[in-house]
Amino acid sequence: MAVWNLIETWDASPGFAMGLDEALLRSVGRPPTLRLYSWAPDALSLGYFQRFGDVPAAAAHPHVVRRLTGGGAIHHHPRELTFSVTLDADDPAYRGSVPDSYERAHEAVIRALSALGVSEVRMRRAEAVGSDLRGTGMCFHESTPQDICWRGAAGPLAKGVGTAQRRTAGRILHHGSIKLGPSPLEPEVATVADQAAQVSPVEAGRALRDGFAQEFGVDLEPVAPDPELLEAAAALGGAAFLVACDTLARS
Repeated sequence: MAVWNLIETWDASPGFAMGLDEALLRSVGRPPTLRLYSWAPDALSLGYFQRFGDVPAAAAHPHVVRRLTGGGAIHHHPRELTFSVTLDADDPAYRGSVPDSYERAHEAVIRALSALGVSEVRMRRAEAVGSDLRGTGMCFHESTPQDICWRGAAGPLAKGVGTAQRRTAGRILHHGSIKLGPSPLEPEVATVADQAAQVSPVEAGRALRDGFAQEFGVDLEPVAPDPELLEAAAALGGAAFLVACDTLARS
């Protein structure tokens, strides 16, 4: 059975959160890694191709970073779990088409959400959702057929998980955000709390860990980021990185 690394970094600063994922993406040959994390302080991450003007909420938020992955902006707040998968592009887990790799990852997330008590959670396919809103620039307000949805507090089917990928230099980074509770910047979306008991990011992370292990047939070995990774994360995600992101986003 294949073995993946499991890295947990709870209450990660916005710069470190993005810097560590980039360091993992650049680490060719490193074992596949599932990373589970939360953010402190809360932050808004812009998709790789977005500008500040695309996201009205960005102008008033004090902590804005740019992700390496595309898509819309995400509000990373205390009632949200962020995860990432990084691995070589020829790894069997992600071999094949990009849509197929999304499907497999989403099946793992669906396993986790079902274990947490979310009912009738599924990929949207051709169904209409009530969370699609124009003009916000937010990831959770624009859905695709593969997005994971369930019925939210308002009743209609709504998007509750946002994911995106970056593929470069023989490596893959797959980002994901799971809404555990409501965020003021993302109205109308589905959250775990809509259907189940409120859980912390750590508790949700345990369910997600099990979902990935079962779906991909792997063992997950907890590891701490080694000094080389931490040094790279600091260089990529420090104050200069945040300033650079701010400059690029506003240009």
